[in-house]
Amino acid sequence: MAIVEGDFPRGAKARDEKREHHAHEKKRKVENLFKGAASKKVNKRRLNLKKKHSRIKKERQELQSLTTKEKKVIEKEKTMLESIEPLTFKMLAEGMQLLSRVQEVREMDVLLSLPGRIQAVVPITNISTPYTDLLNMLAQGEDVETKSLKEILVEGELFPCSIKEVTNDGSFKVTASLNPVDVNSEIPSTALCKGMKITAAVQSVEDHGYVMDLGISNARSFLPKVPDQDYAIGQIISTCVTGCQIDGHVATLTLSTVDSIKFKQNVELNLSTLIPATKLTVTVNKVLPQGLVVTFGNLVGYVHKDHLVNANDNVSSYEKSSNYTAVILYTLPLINAVYLSLKSSLVKPVKEKKEKDIIVPGQFFDAIITESTAVGLFIQLNKTAKGFVPVRHLSDNQDIFEDTRSLFPIKSRKRCRVLNHASVDDIYICTMKKSLLTQKALRYEDFTVGEVLEGKIDSVSPAGISVNLGVNLKGFIPKLHWADDPRLKKPELRFRVGNTITCRVLKVMVDRKNIHLTCKKALLDETVVAYTHPSQLDKNLGLKGTVVMIENNGVLVSFFGDLTGYMPRNRLSKKGISDISRYFYIGQVIDCVVHDIHETGKVTLTLAKPDTEQTVKRAAQPVSNLGSIVTCKVERVFDATDGGSSGLEVSIPSLKSTGFIPVGHLSDFPKLAPHLLHCYRPGQIIEEAVVWVCSKLQTVLTLKPIIVNYIKENCFPGSIEEMGMISVFPCVAARQRSFGIFASLLCPPNKFEVLFPSSQIPEELHSLSEKDVQHLTMEGRVIKVDKEAKKISLSALNTSVLQSDARVLEAFLRERERIRSHLMESSDEGLKYLANLKVGDVVIGKLLADFKSSANLEFELPNGLKAIVPAYHHAKKISKANDLIVGSVLYCDLILRVVYVTTKDDVIKRITGTSKLEPRGNKQKGKILLNTDYFSLVSLVDGKTKDIAFISNIRSINETVAPLPAPFELGVDVDVAIDSDTEVGKIATYHKTPVSWDAVNRSRNKRASSSDDGPKKKKAKKENAAKTNGKESQENVDPPTEVKTKKTQNKKAQKQLSESNGTKETEKSSLLETDKSTGEKKRKGKKDLTEQKEETSETCTNGELKDNPSSANETEAKKAAAKKKKDVPAKKETPVPKGKRSTSENKDKCAEDQKDLSPSKKRRTEAIAESTTKQPQQFNPLALPRLSIASTFKWDDDMTTLPLSTTSQVADSSDSEDEDADKEKAVIKDRRERAREKLEQAKQDEAKLSKIEEELNNPDRAPVTTDDFDRMVLSSPNSSILWLQYMAFHLENAEIEKARTVAQRALKIMSFREEQEKFNVWIAWLNLEHMYGTTEGYEATLQEALRYNEPFKVHRQMALNFEQSGKFDEAESLYTTMLKKYKQNKSVWMNACLFYVRNSKLDTARGVFQRALSILDKKEHVDLISRFGQLEMKFGQLGRGKTLFDTLLMSYPKRTDLWLVYIDTLTKVGDVESARQVLERCITLQLPAKKMKTIFQKFLEFETHHGDEERQDYVRKKALDYVESKTEVADE
Repeated sequence: MAIVEGDFPRGAKARDEKREHHAHEKKRKVENLFKGAASKKVNKRRLNLKKKHSRIKKERQELQSLTTKEKKVIEKEKTMLESIEPLTFKMLAEGMQLLSRVQEVREMDVLLSLPGRIQAVVPITNISTPYTDLLNMLAQGEDVETKSLKEILVEGELFPCSIKEVTNDGSFKVTASLNPVDVNSEIPSTALCKGMKITAAVQSVEDHGYVMDLGISNARSFLPKVPDQDYAIGQIISTCVTGCQIDGHVATLTLSTVDSIKFKQNVELNLSTLIPATKLTVTVNKVLPQGLVVTFGNLVGYVHKDHLVNANDNVSSYEKSSNYTAVILYTLPLINAVYLSLKSSLVKPVKEKKEKDIIVPGQFFDAIITESTAVGLFIQLNKTAKGFVPVRHLSDNQDIFEDTRSLFPIKSRKRCRVLNHASVDDIYICTMKKSLLTQKALRYEDFTVGEVLEGKIDSVSPAGISVNLGVNLKGFIPKLHWADDPRLKKPELRFRVGNTITCRVLKVMVDRKNIHLTCKKALLDETVVAYTHPSQLDKNLGLKGTVVMIENNGVLVSFFGDLTGYMPRNRLSKKGISDISRYFYIGQVIDCVVHDIHETGKVTLTLAKPDTEQTVKRAAQPVSNLGSIVTCKVERVFDATDGGSSGLEVSIPSLKSTGFIPVGHLSDFPKLAPHLLHCYRPGQIIEEAVVWVCSKLQTVLTLKPIIVNYIKENCFPGSIEEMGMISVFPCVAARQRSFGIFASLLCPPNKFEVLFPSSQIPEELHSLSEKDVQHLTMEGRVIKVDKEAKKISLSALNTSVLQSDARVLEAFLRERERIRSHLMESSDEGLKYLANLKVGDVVIGKLLADFKSSANLEFELPNGLKAIVPAYHHAKKISKANDLIVGSVLYCDLILRVVYVTTKDDVIKRITGTSKLEPRGNKQKGKILLNTDYFSLVSLVDGKTKDIAFISNIRSINETVAPLPAPFELGVDVDVAIDSDTEVGKIATYHKTPVSWDAVNRSRNKRASSSDDGPKKKKAKKENAAKTNGKESQENVDPPTEVKTKKTQNKKAQKQLSESNGTKETEKSSLLETDKSTGEKKRKGKKDLTEQKEETSETCTNGELKDNPSSANETEAKKAAAKKKKDVPAKKETPVPKGKRSTSENKDKCAEDQKDLSPSKKRRTEAIAESTTKQPQQFNPLALPRLSIASTFKWDDDMTTLPLSTTSQVADSSDSEDEDADKEKAVIKDRRERAREKLEQAKQDEAKLSKIEEELNNPDRAPVTTDDFDRMVLSSPNSSILWLQYMAFHLENAEIEKARTVAQRALKIMSFREEQEKFNVWIAWLNLEHMYGTTEGYEATLQEALRYNEPFKVHRQMALNFEQSGKFDEAESLYTTMLKKYKQNKSVWMNACLFYVRNSKLDTARGVFQRALSILDKKEHVDLISRFGQLEMKFGQLGRGKTLFDTLLMSYPKRTDLWLVYIDTLTKVGDVESARQVLERCITLQLPAKKMKTIFQKFLEFETHHGDEERQDYVRKKALDYVESKTEVADE
């Protein structure tokens, strides 16, 4: 083997060939790895390019082989749309032209129906140019003949319209125009041709025809006259071109209203000539699931499946290449897609429909759901009519919108109500909202004048009250009609926003979408007939009207509707009324009589006489039919659940009228009445109904069994004279007041209003609301009858009742059986299953929660029904959630949709065994199995008897609305007696009255007896108290009191005392003070008053008073008088205590002495006073407090009336006082002393100045004067805090005008860049005006603040300020304004919701929340729902808040922030277990590791605070399992 030597370069190492080969191979693999990927990518791209080029080449070859016609067809197919979508609101654009149908003609506008179930409004100025010119001439006062819109437009006519404006703020408002100028503006005059359909307006009327306005420049047209056709100027007409002459650029057209001329389609069609409403012959080119693709001429069109020939046609029934006549609906801009309709109602419109095909808005249907889409549900109303329910009308609860398919399955039946008719699409817009289903009226046309309504006060203004009558229905109570006397000073205190108000329809204005109401009590009376036209009146007919205008010549009176009458002055003067303005006032309700009715419709009135001699035709209540039993037929069912408007509308053949049965009159049991309503169907005959109200306004019937039976048995008294005491009568509650309940007692042919006083009503009825009391059946015992005033008082505390408790229970069970029979025929499988269940049937369900021995077990039955096992009926077996439960039925609650089940073997044997009924009344042993509101279920276990019976827990009909608790608990053995065996079950009674019932009876009887004897006992107590007080006063009276009594009886002594001792009031007050004092003060007061008595006895001329005192007091008085006469100076030894006053005479004379003394003597007197204060043993009258004397006194110079001690003191010291005065005058101060004083004063002034300077230079010193504040604001003019302090300083001093001036100065001085600082001043100024200013000033300041600041910030801050200061009405008004102006701002909606929630208005907050969801963009919904869910859980219902969060997290499961907020909120509200369940759900989510780490940390932190070590270990284990699972996945 030859050896090959290698070549070694200089300095190189020997090469290792194996190592180099290995490295080269590795490098080549890496290069091939990347090069291979790149080469594959390049090859793929090249391959695609080759395929594309080959495909294009092949298509070119195929096109060259085709004919020209085939090429055009292929080009058309390329331009065809892939799907056919219906017209939506978002597709509308300004200038777009559509086919429309006149749906409603109103006074000032026209309502149009557009394709896509859209409505548009045409203002009166957009009808035509000639009509607008006429209106302008009329507005300028010219006398022109103009017809109204209703005279020139007919409902149902088809016209092309042009869109003028589309609002995108969530209100879905569309403004359109019918003016030919707008509709035909894009048609060139040269494109006009014969056969074209075009809209024109009458410009002028000529002899042989009409000059028409087409709205096209360089085009003239003329419409020849045809017999029986008369058009007015401005009227728009749909015409066809019968003749067309084009001379250059000017076209002259001859028009015709006959639609027999066909449009030429053999020419090249242009989109500008295809006006909506043009008829064409089209050929089906392609059939798609959404509709048809058709061709006409050289163009392609589209027909949506909603616009096929018939409403129930299917797209698959149309064949390709078939021909149809179509009408152009609209052309979509930009893509130029022409949409057409094949509907026969548009191709060949019929002006009048058959009566059987007409569906009136407000009609109810049990519709079948045929299709579910994202925008709503399509339903089948009947064989020929289709309906559509938009998403917003599916339910009042907005949470269900995301799960419509499961809640509204296809082919299921749902209750709906027709709202309106989309005539272009020939489909009825319906609603399934419960609020609209229960609402009596949907449109303003549904209201009738004179109808009594209930509404909620929306707002109160000086002009009147705005009332909410339902969804989209508003009413207005003018100021003249808000009370019988409308001169209210503060109506807002009487009419609170949100309160319910009863009113009567005064006037219906459909065109203005408004109703005028009245709440005058005089007009709410049913006997006042609502006459609306003079033709309804007769002479001498009595009326009640309202004074609306007072003139010198008479009074104008208004009635219902537009009916008015005039009362001339000469008629009033005959009644003795000379001064009209004093006798009448605006808004007064008066009784008047029709005097004359003129041919022009003017009504002359005269006042009705107050006496009964005048023969007036009164529109009194016809009582002849009252209380009669009639047969009626159900015409309409108002499906409502909350009183008021719910009930049956019936026809009464015997009375030849219609009537109404309120839902409360269907049963004696309020809980059953709403469910009995569903048992009636239109056309059903009701054999026995009692006429409850019979008037010209309405006829009300009742089906209450107790009333019907009482009428049939003729047990009612004929008159009030026949009513005996202690008689028991059934009646129906009408209204509740604080002092009792008013009810109606039927006594054919009359009906009386009776009163149940509060003391005669069970306590359970006091807590009921007005709504719960209305139509309540009550039994009452007569306790008082006032035959003259026709007032009757009843008591509901009676123990003797019309029906026994067994008969009441039997009536309840019979009505329950009616409901069960109705549910058995229901289309709902769940309700049918519930109705078919009987006692003892075996049921199986899934347990919803773990077993707890002390709690009821809830489990779910088939069809979603809920079942409950009471704690007493638990089996010994311990079960967990989701376990199967097997039990036997005890009772089915058809009202609550709940099944009560027992799992105890011994109970199951009892209720499923054979029965042997014991004779009636025999005592038997029983065991309580179940307690409900109305009865207890008892198993009979005596002997061989194995059966169950019902025992009533209500003893009279008065306890149906508020039953007493069951007297025995479950499992208790009781003694019972069988009362009867009926079709609905065995009925038993307690053998002995339960102890708890005896206690209630005793308390009620005691209450009734105490209320009956109440006035007498109170009167006796008052007399006894008066006697006792009289004795005590006689025994404990003080001598001063007797002296006072004597003084008041002796007038002569009073006169002398007033001259000598001053005013009587001073003496009286001193006497009262002495009489009320205690202890030492009382004894001292007696001494002073004894002295007064002695002086009084000396002053009296008669020597003694008229009334002699008691012997003891007389002796004391004589001794004191004798002592005074013998030893006058003895008063020195009896000084007056400090603070006590001597007699008024002494004090007055001393005061007068001091006035007459010289200055030196005054000083001397003061010195004497000081010396006497140091010696308390001496009497010093000068040291007494001064009195302000109002009257002058006669002064005696000798001062003999003063005490001798005082006179001697003043006399002895007179000489010394004169000497001291002379000495004081002789003293002269030294000059040096005066200079020293001046120097000292200067030093003090200097010190004061230096102190002031130091205070001014101190930066921490608080300003106290105006100058201080001026210096502060000058140093920092842009500081709002300083300006606000300045304003507060003036407000503390009640200087409001100065504070306002400071605010104005601040806004002028502050820099324009300091927006926030100026904003603070604006808010402070607004608060100032609102709290201390006038309404006008506040409004002016608010408008100015809005002009200079961002309006939203101003409104928000003021709303917060109002809320913090407790002014909730003002805050609510501001939030209402903000919700209208700033609809797209999310924070406004949240602040409003928070405001209503804080003020306990949860229903209003929920309404605002629903409105926010419908208006805000969907991207804002997440945060909105999250925040409102937190509010619900904190302040509202926890369940609703949890539902909101659960629904939200189903849509956004990866939003960990929402999960954490949900958990934190549940933890804050204390629902720890629910928070733990949510955390358990979180850790099962498939989220990124970073987010899962956050969730596990949150879980561990949660268990640290709310769990134990076991729970913490559980969380750690779960986290470890998660990490291991992720690691295994990564390894794989």
